[in-house]
Amino acid sequence: MAADAVVVPASGIPDTVLVGILIVFALAILYLIIREIRIMKTSNRTIELELEKDKLKLLQQHEASKMFPFTRFSSEQTAAIKQVEDENTAIETNNFAKENLLEKRLTRLENIVKTRKLDNLLDNVQEQEKKVK
Repeated sequence: MAADAVVVPASGIPDTVLVGILIVFALAILYLIIREIRIMKTSNRTIELELEKDKLKLLQQHEASKMFPFTRFSSEQTAAIKQVEDENTAIETNNFAKENLLEKRLTRLENIVKTRKLDNLLDNVQEQEKKVK
């Protein structure tokens, strides 16, 4: 009977210490995972910023290259270009005015046709009413 009452622990580490060690180990792993995610996001953002800077530099170079050739033209050439641009503007204005006038006239014509159709329908209805009475 005495042998039945004696219980010898299998290990020298209590359960609470083992659970505490597991929790600390889990927190360390969680910290490392979160750290890696933050590093990935930061590195992606820095790459995006560098790409945007490169795009901006290319756009600036493109704009600078567009302005440079005009400085090579003589004053006669720039005057001829300006004259053609002015003529194009005048022609575009004239075309816009004609298109606008045409649209207004077509709208007026459609309204006249619609009015005549409605008048004819009213006349037909009056004739039918007279026949019925």
